Amino acid sequence: MHSLLERQLRRAGFSDDKLPSDLVAWQAFLSRIERSYLNADQERSSSDNRIENDTRDSPENNLLPTTQWEIILNSLSDGLCAFDGQGRTLFVNLAAKKMLPSYNDLTAVVSHLQLHETQNPDVLLSAKHLSQRLQQGQAFHDNRACLQLGADLRLPMSCSFNPILAKGVYHGSVLLFSDIGELKRIETQLLDAKEKAERASQAKSQFLSSMSHELRTPMNAILGYGELLKEDLSTPTEEFDIDFVGDMQQYVANILSAGWHLLELINKVLDLTRIEAGKLEVNIEKVELIELIKECESLVSPLAEKRAITIHNETISSKPEYALIDRGRLKQVLINLLSNAVKYNHEKGEIIIRLERPNRSSVHLSVIDTGIGLTAEQKALVFEPFTRLSGLNLVEGTGIGLTITKRLLEMMEARIDVESVPGEGSRFWVELPTGEMDESDQPILSDEMRKYILLYVEDSRTNVSLVAQILKARPDIALMSAQTGEMGLELAQMHCPDVILLDINLPGMDGFEVLEQLRTHEKTKPIPVLALSAVDTAQNLQRGKEVGFLSYIVKPLDIKKFLQAIDNAITQSPKYLQMGQTTSLAHHSKKNDS
Repeated sequence: MHSLLERQLRRAGFSDDKLPSDLVAWQAFLSRIERSYLNADQERSSSDNRIENDTRDSPENNLLPTTQWEIILNSLSDGLCAFDGQGRTLFVNLAAKKMLPSYNDLTAVVSHLQLHETQNPDVLLSAKHLSQRLQQGQAFHDNRACLQLGADLRLPMSCSFNPILAKGVYHGSVLLFSDIGELKRIETQLLDAKEKAERASQAKSQFLSSMSHELRTPMNAILGYGELLKEDLSTPTEEFDIDFVGDMQQYVANILSAGWHLLELINKVLDLTRIEAGKLEVNIEKVELIELIKECESLVSPLAEKRAITIHNETISSKPEYALIDRGRLKQVLINLLSNAVKYNHEKGEIIIRLERPNRSSVHLSVIDTGIGLTAEQKALVFEPFTRLSGLNLVEGTGIGLTITKRLLEMMEARIDVESVPGEGSRFWVELPTGEMDESDQPILSDEMRKYILLYVEDSRTNVSLVAQILKARPDIALMSAQTGEMGLELAQMHCPDVILLDINLPGMDGFEVLEQLRTHEKTKPIPVLALSAVDTAQNLQRGKEVGFLSYIVKPLDIKKFLQAIDNAITQSPKYLQMGQTTSLAHHSKKNDS
């Protein structure tokens, strides 16, 4: 029984044992219950009104609903615009205001956007057609849209237009758009990586296919002539005649020729593989070129004489020229270029060997022939592996000689290129580093801004260029460089630099030997010397301290620490100590702190 009804029964004096039989008493009892329930409903209603009033008056709900929505929408990083049924702007959030040049109405906003048709992405969607679609209740999405901010500035955008419908009636539209430039950049990088991987896979497949063909060719000759030889040797020896013996000798000669060709191919492929894997070492040293050219010419001359080709060596009477190069590898390069000049030349053609010195920093070595020449398409592919000239596949060769040549020269910081005219001949030229600096590259030591000289002894021109860029932050330091320890010692004696930066792994004399020589001469003994190396073993670091390096800097360079080491070395240079320029140290330290 309900508690309220039980209470009313008790008030009326009713009980389970005593119930009235009078109708009037029951009517009075029912009237009392009705009044009681009406009072309870009134109290409940009053209580709800009080709660609503209290909620409305609380500090947490003082904001108007419109203001709340504006705060929420303005917090979005994406742009949002709302338009009424006539295309007039109702609302634009802060992100949209920052991105859009104007937003007076739907037409103005769409005029800054390049929207693409869904079915035909190459066709742009006009504001008129977009408005028609929205009025028909159709949403529009474009992930290839662009925001035009100027003649040459376009931002990739993702745009979404949605109609505002109430009971099927069009009342306006909402535009939500976001800048997807970063996503497009990542997408482009992924596509580039995919294409690069596909090209690498295709190149690998082509390489293996060509490799299979090149290996099968001499192998076919070896097996074929071997079978013939086996068959002929089944004949009793007493039946051999002169012609029969001559045939077998030719078989053996062909087998040996194919075998040597196969060995040459395998060796070159192994060379190329080692180069690509970075496992082929080169020994850079100062090489005299005139004598090396004579050696290569003498090796190729017998091949040229067989085809009545004349070799003109214009370097015979030249004065000695030197380059910083691996002698054995350069000899391999030059023999390959001269051999090609013989193979692809005409009978009774000519070959010219020329050496030129365009500047102090490099030597140009050219091999010029009067052969068939190269077309533009052939020039573009001539350094690719297994490339043969069209129509001349009968010329014996491996097809990877020039590929190895180019890779070898790049390892030695040299380069190769070709100039050619079809039907007239080709000129392959090689640029070799000499280790000397051009006059235009020499520091202007008389410049008042350049108070100190830093000598950098380093065989890598790339590393010298990097240090030169770093030292642009120090206009009072002039940089000079040497590519060998011997050249560094000469420059140190001539110019007495304030600081010497010495690479440990130099061709010829290493950094430790150069430091030992510097300490034996009075002029260079007090110069502070910094070691620079990619080897950071504890043994090398300890040895560097023991022999007297002021500091041992490990590659790759930490620019801030590198400049601090240079500044510290300058403060210990004889010139600085004589001048007592305390202000200079403060100047350097201030720049380091910045």
